[in-house]
Amino acid sequence: MIVASLGSGLQPHFIPQSLFKRLYFRGITTTPLEKVKMNRQWLLVSCVFWCCMFLVGQTVLGQSLLAQSLQGQSDGEYARTPWGGYPYAASYDAEMADPDVHRVLFENESIMFLEVANPPELDVRMHGHPYPSVFARDTGSGPGVAGIPIAESHIDPASPFAGKGWGQGGPPAGLQFPRCTTAPPEAPHKPINHGKVPVHFYRIEFRRLDGDDFRTHWKEWYPWMLKPRNFAASSLLNTDSVFAAPDNYKMLYEDEHVRLLEVTVRPGETTPMHANPYAAVLAFNNVAVDGKDVVEKKLNMKLNVPAPGEGPAPSVFDMKVPTCSTSAPEPLHTIHNNGTVPLHYYRIEFKRIDGDAFASHWKEWYPWMKYMKNMR
Repeated sequence: MIVASLGSGLQPHFIPQSLFKRLYFRGITTTPLEKVKMNRQWLLVSCVFWCCMFLVGQTVLGQSLLAQSLQGQSDGEYARTPWGGYPYAASYDAEMADPDVHRVLFENESIMFLEVANPPELDVRMHGHPYPSVFARDTGSGPGVAGIPIAESHIDPASPFAGKGWGQGGPPAGLQFPRCTTAPPEAPHKPINHGKVPVHFYRIEFRRLDGDDFRTHWKEWYPWMLKPRNFAASSLLNTDSVFAAPDNYKMLYEDEHVRLLEVTVRPGETTPMHANPYAAVLAFNNVAVDGKDVVEKKLNMKLNVPAPGEGPAPSVFDMKVPTCSTSAPEPLHTIHNNGTVPLHYYRIEFKRIDGDAFASHWKEWYPWMKYMKNMR
């Protein structure tokens, strides 16, 4: 870079003028001794140059990484709006206070989807939940299940947010799982699992309760619902809902165990014929649609589908939502919305029901749980 600059007759701005003249004008007619001196000068200039370039590069790189970091934080952060006067600091929020136990699988401006894992005797850190939630469980361990030896202490036992008023939804008729739970925000607490297997479940937290306001605000909150359907996107070969009715079943997250879908059926709309191949927990965040306005028609009306389990809203704070229900796999059917507002909810689908086999297979299915204690 220096040679190119000299050859073009331009003086590099970082070389003093006196030194530049000595190097440039004496570079051809020099004695051997002068050449040695000049070589030393060149070596010194080269060292200074590359040190400067290194420092500049590090500064630029550091600024670039900082900008990327800030951009990532800006893209990934959503406004924290605790519900119902929840008074506890953000530092207690579960995904911040103990992210090992509360793994964020998906989030957007409306929801946060967590996988919760509490292995035996793990020293869980004090944490809370500022938003109402629906839990989805496919094993016999988790909040609200009788007989699970969990020692739980709240930072403020007298608080109305200290684990009160939860609603329980049973499994579909004739099945053991899945089950669901509805919960208001929960004050910081510390649950220690004294059992022999981990506590494991999924939790969808609602950053905003739509409730009755969904009726008048759905166009503002979910403007994409106003877009016309894309009929060409439907698949005639795959009856799975996310392929057969992709405008109605939006995949938000998927792994080998679960997938999270956002379901929307617009006013007056009939979905394409589709099936729901997995048992699921349905999480509802509004009460705007009258159940009488939702009509489901099966392709084969003779097929019997187990009746769903129903979970009421939490019994505190006069809450009407969230609610939940449990569903067995469903054969081919359509859904028609005869109402004036969209049908909108979330499906937590279990591609595998862990059930009672979880006790003997959890180390195989979730090997990372074995090492959580060692990472404290």
